Amino acid sequence: MPADEKQAFVTEVATQHGRKLRRYLAARLRNAADVSDLVQEVFLRLLRVDRHESIRNPEAYVMTVAGHVLHQHTLRLATAPQTVAAIDVIVDLHSAIETDPVAQFDAQRRLEQLDHALSLMTPNVHATFVLHRRDGLTLEEIGKRLGVSRPMVKKYLAKALIQCRALGEDA
Repeated sequence: MPADEKQAFVTEVATQHGRKLRRYLAARLRNAADVSDLVQEVFLRLLRVDRHESIRNPEAYVMTVAGHVLHQHTLRLATAPQTVAAIDVIVDLHSAIETDPVAQFDAQRRLEQLDHALSLMTPNVHATFVLHRRDGLTLEEIGKRLGVSRPMVKKYLAKALIQCRALGEDA
């Protein structure tokens, strides 16, 4: 298919379904700034399709592609090293000691929740969480240290995050 036909098809789809696509992604993303990037990625993938005439329902196709793009985006975020929440809590705790007793109590409670969540984790799950969040190691580096595969490290990290979130919601 010629490039100008592809462009015309994608422009038509963007005009007809762009708003719905934006709402779909915005409802599922924590960071609203990522919406435009993901919308662009959906339409770039649509441009790569060789036979647009084989797409019977463009709206369903776009939303399916959006689901895949969103899933890949979520996986990228999950594997990116981030600073550990405990450090933030400790900083909050130290500043709260000097200023606000209510903030101090809240920071202390959050630190105790994190400590409790860490104590309930199996050794490999605990080590994975600490190495990833505190030390900023990649999944491959953690796998080498623990002697496990990258997929196993991902499972350990997912378990750790689920346990931390569950205990945070219970409080």
